[in-house]
Amino acid sequence: MKAHTSAEKLILWLLGHQPATVRQITASGMLNARDARAALEYGMSRGAIEAIRSPAARGGVHVQYRVTGQPLPALNERPAAPAAPSFDGLLSAWDMAITPPVLPCRTSRKFRLTD
Repeated sequence: MKAHTSAEKLILWLLGHQPATVRQITASGMLNARDARAALEYGMSRGAIEAIRSPAARGGVHVQYRVTGQPLPALNERPAAPAAPSFDGLLSAWDMAITPPVLPCRTSRKFRLTD
């Protein structure tokens, strides 16, 4: 997830430059404005970053951000491929054999075509 990776980079940068505004973050060249805002929102929603609003700040101008000290939660890894559908539970509920039984039968004769 790009936001998680960007938030990790931002937290490491903020440790040495906090508190910082979005303008300062983008001026560092680490992230563009869009990625910086996404990383800040991601970090704030997980409690790793907090916003410091001054009383004179209007409309998000001069809002500074700092690290709370709480680490980002680990990124949940998705399985490589979804599991194939299985009817085993349904067959068990209906008392049907999961593997088909071997039935006795006559062997067929093999024919070979000749020219």
